[in-house]
Amino acid sequence: MTQLIAGQLLNGAIVGTLYGIVALGVTLTFGITGIVNFALGVFMMLGAYAAWYFADTVGLPYPLAVLAAVGVTAAAGLAADQALFRFTRNNLVNGLLVSLGLIAVLEACALLVFTATPKEMHRVLPGIVMLGGLVLPKMKLVVFALLLAVIFATYAALTRTWTGRAAYAYAQNPEAAALMGVATARLQSGVVVYSCGLAGLGGALYAALYSLEPTLGSLFILKAVEAAILAGIGSVTGALLGGVILGVTEGVGSIYLPLAFRDAYGLVFLVLILLFKPAGLFAGRR
Repeated sequence: MTQLIAGQLLNGAIVGTLYGIVALGVTLTFGITGIVNFALGVFMMLGAYAAWYFADTVGLPYPLAVLAAVGVTAAAGLAADQALFRFTRNNLVNGLLVSLGLIAVLEACALLVFTATPKEMHRVLPGIVMLGGLVLPKMKLVVFALLLAVIFATYAALTRTWTGRAAYAYAQNPEAAALMGVATARLQSGVVVYSCGLAGLGGALYAALYSLEPTLGSLFILKAVEAAILAGIGSVTGALLGGVILGVTEGVGSIYLPLAFRDAYGLVFLVLILLFKPAGLFAGRR
């Protein structure tokens, strides 16, 4: 039983980093543009299908397919920002409506192009690793390490570069940041594009682990928003920790309760946390 729990803890942490990378995009987008971009889930789906297409159809090596998928989702994010989201800055309701409409359009396009038949990528990194009697696929560990590295690199960029400090300044006081010379429109667009690229990266790595279907992003954006709220909107490292907590809760909960209730574990846990800490576990920490 102990070994089973330990295995679920590790698997939950790995899945949690996928939640965390999208939650990071949610946090960054909300902090700078004032909207909760629910469409990040479909950008994750787009990244997953793009990686599958470049690797299995075009024949690119998987690392190049991942980079190409990130480029595609970042470009799609720029197009969506210039065509739609720039008109909804700091308007939570309008931003939500636009993102929901974008979800419907992109999921319909994916269904039309890729059909409802699940797609699976060829095995990228076969083999397993034994950790204290636990068996873990090598690819899951690589995905875990890559996502951790990207999240911490983002945190370092936000705290140690001029652009990162400008983003923090804008999030705290947009008027003062503009007076100090921050190009606010460019900063907002850059954050949207970067967040879409993060979601695309999560999708491209997801494609190496699981089968793909057009609605995969819908589940992940719900988990990501839960993780971001659990951590406290605005906390960069908290987005990762919120995702990991959510993944571990689901993993361990599935041992004791039916799998059909798996998606409810995190939501129940979130409600319990918010009853005692309404601002989230790590609110106020950047």
